[in-house]
Amino acid sequence: MSLSKSVSRAITYVLIVIVIVAGAQVLVGSAEGSSPVYVVVSKSMVPTLQIGDLVITEKASFSSIHVGQVIVYQQPTPSGTCPNPYGLTIVHRVVAITPSGLITQGDDRKTNPYPDEPTQWPPVPAECVKGVVVLAVPYLGLISMLIPYPWNYALVGLILVFVFVSELRPSEPAKGKSGRTRAASSENEREPPGPSPSPGTFPPS
Repeated sequence: MSLSKSVSRAITYVLIVIVIVAGAQVLVGSAEGSSPVYVVVSKSMVPTLQIGDLVITEKASFSSIHVGQVIVYQQPTPSGTCPNPYGLTIVHRVVAITPSGLITQGDDRKTNPYPDEPTQWPPVPAECVKGVVVLAVPYLGLISMLIPYPWNYALVGLILVFVFVSELRPSEPAKGKSGRTRAASSENEREPPGPSPSPGTFPPS
C-alpha cells in the first residue's frame, strides 16, 4: 500500500477518534437521550447494519430529511408526540414522508416486512428524530455492550489510535533468499547440469 493511501486511511481513523472523543459525551445514549453515538442492538437493519455496529449521527433539519436516509428516532407516544419516556430508540430507514411525519422500515424484510408507521405507532414527527446516521463502524459497539462506562469509551479511542499507528507503519520490502536474486548468481556459482530425466519420470520438485 502506498504511503499516501496509508496516510488517508490513518486520517480517517483520527477523524473517527475526534468525533467519538470530542463529540460524544456518552457512548450509548445518555439519560437525556442526547448522545450522537448509538449501538445497534437488533437485526432489523441487516445487511446494512449488524448487531454491535457503532453508528454516529448528526443533527439535521426535519425538512432536509429525505427518503432513503437512515435515521435514529425515539418511538412516538400513541398520540404521536415526543419525548416518550417509555419509547424505544430505533435505527431505521425513511421509506416515505407524509404530512403527519416520517414512515420508516428496517432493511431486513424478513423481520420488518412492513413499515413501522402507522401500524406500530404514529408517523415520526420532528421532535422524535435524534439525528441522521452519517457513519457506521462495524462491531465496535460490542465493546460498550461488554465493558461498563467509562472504560468502554476509553477503549474505543485506544483501538482507533492503535489502528491509526498501524496504518502509518511502512511495509518492508520482501528480501530474496540469501539476499540475492537468481539472475545475480555468477557463472561459477551455477551447478553443473544433471542427467536428463528418463521417459515416464519427472524431475524432483
